[in-house]
Amino acid sequence: MIVKDDPSKLIVGGRKALLINPPVYDTQYWAYWSQPHGLLKIAKWLRKYHDYTHLRLLDCLATDQSRHVKFRHRADRIIYRGNIKRQIYEFGWPRGKLQRELERHARGELFRPDEVWITSLMTYWWESTRDVVRLVQEVFNRPRPRIYIGGIYPTLCPDHANINLSNTEEIVVVQGEICDDAANSWTDLSLYEDEIYETRPRYALITGSRGCPFNCAYCAQRALNSGRRCAQYRDPEDIAAELKQKQEDSGIREVAFYEDNMLFGRRDFLARLDAIERLGLKFGIYAPEGIEPRLVDKEILTRMRRVGFKKIHLALETTDDNISHGWGRIQASIDKFDQAVEIAETCGFTVGSQDLNAFVLFGLPGEDLQAVVNTALYASHRVGSVVPMLFTPVPGSVLFEEHEEYLLEKENKKWDLQDLNGKLFPFLEYNQEHFPGLQASDYMELEAFMMHLNRSKVYRKCFDFAGDSPVARTFRRVVAHG
Repeated sequence: MIVKDDPSKLIVGGRKALLINPPVYDTQYWAYWSQPHGLLKIAKWLRKYHDYTHLRLLDCLATDQSRHVKFRHRADRIIYRGNIKRQIYEFGWPRGKLQRELERHARGELFRPDEVWITSLMTYWWESTRDVVRLVQEVFNRPRPRIYIGGIYPTLCPDHANINLSNTEEIVVVQGEICDDAANSWTDLSLYEDEIYETRPRYALITGSRGCPFNCAYCAQRALNSGRRCAQYRDPEDIAAELKQKQEDSGIREVAFYEDNMLFGRRDFLARLDAIERLGLKFGIYAPEGIEPRLVDKEILTRMRRVGFKKIHLALETTDDNISHGWGRIQASIDKFDQAVEIAETCGFTVGSQDLNAFVLFGLPGEDLQAVVNTALYASHRVGSVVPMLFTPVPGSVLFEEHEEYLLEKENKKWDLQDLNGKLFPFLEYNQEHFPGLQASDYMELEAFMMHLNRSKVYRKCFDFAGDSPVARTFRRVVAHG
């Protein structure tokens, strides 16, 4: 059963719930900001608005003190793509650990849940969600707890989730946000006060706004935000109050703002910074999803630096304005990126020190490889730190819809969502038609090239290919003459 925009259908009268963040099956997983903030908000909402008395979080992706998550090989998952093979790993708790915790509840050692809430993030991670659903059904005999599945995957692919996961009436697929009260709830970090966790998190994820007026071809934010063209903003005072509570009660030292377009609501964002500053809050603050260069100005960056922003990630994507506009990024240009870098330097963010970072997007259908290389070199020259971003065709995005026939029907083999993972180069065959001889290994070399631009740091500086030093000039001559 799919439920959309009707929270009344989600509450069945229970007061005891388990919340599960499944493991991840992938070639790589970056765990530094690994926190199921959607589930943590649901927990607060259930306590505050529905008087739940017993809640327990089983976060299979909980990290150790170094912010790492354990992983293991999956012997049955080696994927061959062109001239390479990629090993799929299982990141997070092994099945046995989660099963033991569920069995403690089933035997009555801990409370027996009326409901189980399972989050599901990336669409290409859906298989681990399926496995967790099956495990819950295996462990609990009838009457089984009701299972709610929410998050990005069921929101973008509700029919897929309903067919593959919701095999009984006790399973509900939650599409979209439950309600504003849930979406704007504070996260409940007290759930990590459990003997099963090695350490409590010392950071928090905060969503201060949702939505973006633009519809970039590679982004699915509009589908995730129920088609809204206008952003929604939390009360700045409420955000600051949440941060204060987390610092006092949980000892939080770092904050990451995860938002679709953090600076678009300039007035609301400045009010947020004001509220944080008035309370005297001291955090290391980050925005890992990046900011729009054209929205950067001196006042904003000066105040961001003052309240604790440590790094700036700029959405460069490509230096070719024609390509950018073809993606629907009509608001972007290389001139605006350059201007943002210059302003950042005047505000104390140091080029070449990872204070400033630039996203470079590659792996798109019909892309110009020369444009990708040019963009990476330019990003290295201007900011020093290049962040390569392999493109994943996300259901709900313009590019997915334009290429859906290719993506889901290839050589008479029906691909599934897990095959669309950007790390598996879903547009390899498509791009081979444009670039004969292109291999999967070329994408890996392209990513390695970008990473090596970052690793050539000496005394906090990267080697600048476009610089005016004798070494840089000699390098360019060597390359030019083969």
